[in-house]
Amino acid sequence: MKCKECEKRDVKIKKHKLCLPCYQRMRSEARRNRDTFYSHSAKQRIRFPNEMVFVRNFFDHKNWIYVPATFNLGYKTYTPDFYDGERDVFIEVAGTAQAFYNNRESYRSFVLAYPKIKFEVRLPDGQLIDIEEPHIAFKQNTLSKLICKDSDL
Repeated sequence: MKCKECEKRDVKIKKHKLCLPCYQRMRSEARRNRDTFYSHSAKQRIRFPNEMVFVRNFFDHKNWIYVPATFNLGYKTYTPDFYDGERDVFIEVAGTAQAFYNNRESYRSFVLAYPKIKFEVRLPDGQLIDIEEPHIAFKQNTLSKLICKDSDL
């Protein structure tokens, strides 16, 4: 059986009915067209969906860095998710209530260890969170609604 794309070589990938070179070409095109975001400065790929949603909804400029620096807090290290160069602020994106509450002590330690550095904790939709607030009302499906809304792009 011949490849359905080039019709020259024998099929090696039966599932797609493609020869190996055509299959590799199809895969590389799919990777290029995938919906991913990269930090403009560091050229680092954003790993988590809630962080991609945050980039889409919050940044309207290209002066931001993903995973910009690691800070020593004495007993451990901490790396904020973003650095916004326009506002000179480090930003942590809390995708879930569990993630926020599990990391709250790291946020407080960072603020105490580096008082001159501006720091914010935000939801994927850009809403600012106060780390000292005893109870944060996380909307249960915030992330899925934002992803659905952005899928039209």
